[in-house]
Amino acid sequence: MSTSGRLDGVGPVTLSFTANMRFVRPVRHFICALCALADYDEEESESVALVATEILNNSIEHGASGDDDEIDLTVEVTADRFSIEVLDPGRGGRHFASTALEQASHRPDLEEPRGRGLFLIRSYVDEMDITYDPQVGTRLRAVKARKP
Repeated sequence: MSTSGRLDGVGPVTLSFTANMRFVRPVRHFICALCALADYDEEESESVALVATEILNNSIEHGASGDDDEIDLTVEVTADRFSIEVLDPGRGGRHFASTALEQASHRPDLEEPRGRGLFLIRSYVDEMDITYDPQVGTRLRAVKARKP
């Protein structure tokens, strides 16, 4: 416990849910609550929630083939950092995993109506990794260190 009586960190916590957008908002609220337990301020909490929301939206929209697919989210919020890992069925496959990090490091075409999600995530986090395993799916892991 910290001197404020709150937890120094929470997690890792794993949630599993079907690939339906209706779960994104409650998961976002849950992550904000975890951030509050670890004494994150509103700006930090909103940054973390934005990252989580983008990752979940991408996993549901691009990684799943339908509402019956399962998404697994593991989150850890500590005094030093926030980490999130999302595993989806991986409809994008090896090609997506091998090119996504490269694409995320380049500014997207702002004239295009889509395609900013990974760039946005990458710009908010310190570490990001995307892997694909045909037996498991696509795993996106992101870590954001807290400001000292």
